[in-house]
Amino acid sequence: MKLWVYISVIILVMVGVSVGLYEYMVYTNSPSKSVPIVKEGDKISVRYYGYIYYGGERRVFDTNIEEVAKDNTTYPKTITYKWPSRFEPLTFTVGDGSMIKGFDEGVRGMKLNETKTIIVPPEKGYKFYWDKVKNESYNQKVPVIENMTLNQFYSRFTHANPVINGVYRDKMYGWNAIVLYVDPQENVVTIQNNPDENRDYYPIGDQSLVVHVDSVNGDVIRIHYIIKSTPILLPSGGIIDATYPDHFRINFNQEVAGKTLYFVVTVVKIES
Repeated sequence: MKLWVYISVIILVMVGVSVGLYEYMVYTNSPSKSVPIVKEGDKISVRYYGYIYYGGERRVFDTNIEEVAKDNTTYPKTITYKWPSRFEPLTFTVGDGSMIKGFDEGVRGMKLNETKTIIVPPEKGYKFYWDKVKNESYNQKVPVIENMTLNQFYSRFTHANPVINGVYRDKMYGWNAIVLYVDPQENVVTIQNNPDENRDYYPIGDQSLVVHVDSVNGDVIRIHYIIKSTPILLPSGGIIDATYPDHFRINFNQEVAGKTLYFVVTVVKIES
């Protein structure tokens, strides 16, 4: 074989290898081929933690990351935070309406294994209902003798069935009360509140909320509230989240309702 034939073969081989290498690099670096991107209709799995701000402090309200759940120093929690039953990726289909709008929109365009902070404005998060907000005076009257349902008793005292002459601590006011009468069939429990005058009580166990008994006269107990910090979770499920000169606010919305939400999200799986 002549020399020019050898040279031609070598050139053809080199060209073929170069073209093949170029096509391989284009294929592997193409976003549609090498790095999946989240789009509507995709079924995705994510790791995340969500937080809100209270007076400039970040508080985590939800997470499926065990390290975040365990670390209360780096990731302080909201007062309604609940420990997850298990730590597994959150899986959902983008655009199916199962997630709040801001979260659903925020994951779109994310790449596999990408981590991103999604900011959800209140109008795209959890709705706030003004009819779930109550204003309460600091100065109040409490009857010495009260009639209530069993569910009301469970909420204020204990989930155990009340016993006549039993003494129970009132989680709403912090003092003890004695059960005078119980009729399960009529769904009625009668209690007698027994606070001491001029004494402070601590319903939630610390000094952020103080109930001071001003007087006990006849059938009426006069009290006033002292609120030293917020938010405060009450046994009723309401949250004292704002104080004013002549009253305070109890909010029965979700703690995250009406707030700007922040989610740190990592996409761990995409199924187109």
